[in-house]
Amino acid sequence: MAHVDPETDTMIELLKSYFQTPQFAAGTRVNRLHKGSLDRVDGRVVAQTEAGVLVEWPRNGCGWEQPGALCQQG
Repeated sequence: MAHVDPETDTMIELLKSYFQTPQFAAGTRVNRLHKGSLDRVDGRVVAQTEAGVLVEWPRNGCGWEQPGALCQQG
């Protein structure tokens, strides 16, 4: 079996991550991107299913969002 160096393995994992649906744990704080800018901030993830991510927004109540439109707060 061929040896794969750590740098190659890391690069392969990075490339795979570009094609995976982002996963958010309940309680994670998120922002929503729309057309390149933040249009909702300080949301809290309630749940994630195949239908999307249920987020509770401080001003707009709860709503289902597409995982790719969300970014996790640092």
